[in-house]
Amino acid sequence: MMDADSLLTALASDGETLADTADGHLDRPVPSCPEWNIAGLVAHVGRVHGWVRAVIAAGGERPDTRGSAAPDDLAALVGWYRDGLTQLVAALSVDPETPAWTFSSAAPDNVGWWRRRQALETAVHRWDAQAAAAESAAADPIEAELAVEGIDELLTDFVPGFLSSRPVAGLTGTLHLHATDTPGEWWLDFDAPGLATRREHAKADTAVRGPASSLYLWLWNRLTLDAAGLQVFGRSETVEAWGSVRI
Repeated sequence: MMDADSLLTALASDGETLADTADGHLDRPVPSCPEWNIAGLVAHVGRVHGWVRAVIAAGGERPDTRGSAAPDDLAALVGWYRDGLTQLVAALSVDPETPAWTFSSAAPDNVGWWRRRQALETAVHRWDAQAAAAESAAADPIEAELAVEGIDELLTDFVPGFLSSRPVAGLTGTLHLHATDTPGEWWLDFDAPGLATRREHAKADTAVRGPASSLYLWLWNRLTLDAAGLQVFGRSETVEAWGSVRI
């Protein structure tokens, strides 16, 4: 597991890279988020950062705000985003055990959870921006340890609730995920109530293995199996059905 300081460092680094990438490419469409161009992506991340600052400031209560509005002037957008990122890093630079409301029933209500959530949110959208702006160069992978944190979060905080409200046809049986470049293995049972997930090596109906970043981006439906360079063993129905998990 990444320590709290490393998560904060990752947030600041990926956040700045997102801004650097966006500068000069604001009109580029974002294939992984087709409702946005890069300007819309930056505005979204900046609003999320503002909302999380309000969450931290509320001291454990749920804030009554959606975050600060992005400027209408595109020339001011990246600067507004950078200022908000700096303020977010400062707001999160308190004791990780400091109380803070979270939206996950499986999460501890503290600042530490938000450090991880914002590091991951920003890393994925940094990848989105780089993939959109790239002409010949590919987007940088998500750092392996951070990607492992992201897989843990996705399988614990997001997927169970999604599947309980929107079951996906064909997503049955068991699945084993195996990161090949850093410690990280997960076993999932889609037939168990609420989705049973264990972080372990175990035999499954289907197995997917590859670098942690590739696994994470595939799980978020950012990359296809082929584009991610992942190996699949066992039943193909499960990995095909995963494409309908859109959180």
